[in-house]
Amino acid sequence: MKKRGQITIFVIVAILIVGVILAFIFIKTSAEKEELGREYFQNQGLKPSLANIQNFIIDCHEETSTRALITIGIQGGYYNEPEYYFDMEWAFIPYYYYEGLQLMPTKTTIQQELSSYLDNNIQSCLDKIKFANFQVNYQQPTTQTSIIESKAIFNTNQAFTIEHEGSTTNFELNQHPLTLESSLNEIIEVASFITTSHTEDPDLMCINCITELAKERDLYVDFIAIEEDTTLVMILENRTLPEPYIFEFMNKYIVQEVTQQPAE
Repeated sequence: MKKRGQITIFVIVAILIVGVILAFIFIKTSAEKEELGREYFQNQGLKPSLANIQNFIIDCHEETSTRALITIGIQGGYYNEPEYYFDMEWAFIPYYYYEGLQLMPTKTTIQQELSSYLDNNIQSCLDKIKFANFQVNYQQPTTQTSIIESKAIFNTNQAFTIEHEGSTTNFELNQHPLTLESSLNEIIEVASFITTSHTEDPDLMCINCITELAKERDLYVDFIAIEEDTTLVMILENRTLPEPYIFEFMNKYIVQEVTQQPAE
């Protein structure tokens, strides 16, 4: 049992490492591109215009929103830990089905988790907008996220004051809602079908139905047996980001022990 448990951990780690590496590469590349825009002015000793500062703020919004989508995918729709999850310390995988319990988050919950990620993480990007001739002050953000067909929309209510050479300019981020191409809506539909199918019979799933449903939405679904009673479900697509987008969760079943009858 100990050896099998060790193998389980290694398998999950390997899968997550692949997903996190892909996400990290994309996030790092995106962040470097945004940082390059700010560093260009700093390294060249150039003074950015007010429009440049406003564009840097909008870029931070897009960068953080993209990171929110990637993180929510790796962690099965969550930014904050749910009640039932597999803890990897640096990440977690939620259970959508746990020994008879239906635990999949609603789309409303996933939207709220995306909003929470953005509200709690955009500051790290905004703090990099530092120029000697500008002072950027801002309030705490409040984000409303909508997941619709083929898109995710982030509308962040955050007020900025930009002080420059004795004058002050107000800037409202909610005047610049962000729409990102995303298959999250379609992924949620497939994940919901997989999870609710356990209601009728927890031991059986219509694989052909799942395959057809995923094909219609240009998605890929993979089931990986982690333990005799636990399955990792991965839903993937490769259309909306430079790197494959991964959404994953786990299902834990009740395994009936088979008692061998003594020979007569």
